[in-house]
Parts: sequence; structure tokens; C-alpha cells
Amino acid sequence: MSMKDKMLQELDPLELRCLSLAARGRTREDITRETDISHDRIDEAFASAMRKLQAGNVAEAVFRAARMKLIS
Repeated sequence: MSMKDKMLQELDPLELRCLSLAARGRTREDITRETDISHDRIDEAFASAMRKLQAGNVAEAVFRAARMKLIS
């Protein structure tokens, strides 16, 4: 199994959506407003994605996800 396949299995749809929106310049507040998902749940999704991608912050998580072509 490739690293991309492993990450696609590990990252849930909300984590991928949040990373994808962040890659397009959306803030946590924008994502909360656009998705109608609570700010706390968005924060949890980012924290979980950062842990899974071994990233120190959201920007690094976005970079790693984009580099693995998990998001565009």
C-alpha cells in the first residue's frame, strides 16, 4: 500500500475537506461559516489531520497533503 493510499484511509472526509479549504485560503472561521460545522469540530479535524500527517501546523499539513495529492 502506498503512503497516499494509507493517508487516504486514515484522513476522514472532514479532515480532507478542511485541508482543501485551507489550501484555498479559507480561515477556520470561513470554514465554520461555509460548512455550518462547529468551530470546535473544525479545530479537532485540523488537529487530527496535523497529527496523522506529522505536521507542526495547518500550513505544513496542507503542504504535505497537497504533495501527496490528497488535496488539490
